[in-house]
Amino acid sequence: MSWQHTRSMSPEQLALAIATLKMKPAAASRFVGCSYRQMVRMLKGEREVPVPTSLLLGCMVAHRLRPLVPRRVPGTY
Repeated sequence: MSWQHTRSMSPEQLALAIATLKMKPAAASRFVGCSYRQMVRMLKGEREVPVPTSLLLGCMVAHRLRPLVPRRVPGTY
C-alpha cells in the first residue's frame, strides 16, 4: 500500500519517519508546525497523528526529500 493511501500513522511509524528524515522530535515539531509537547504526545501514543502530518512526512520519506526546518525562536521550543 502506498503512502498516499495511508491516512494514519502509528507512534512507531512517526518515530521511524522522523529518524529516516534525520530529525529530532523538536525539529520535527517545528517542521510540521506543532508544539514540542504535542509531538512528544504523538510519539507516546497519547495523541493521534493528524492526517496532514502523516501525509507530509510520508511524502517526504517516499520521495527522499530533505526537510528545511525553521530555526528555533528563543523562548519557544
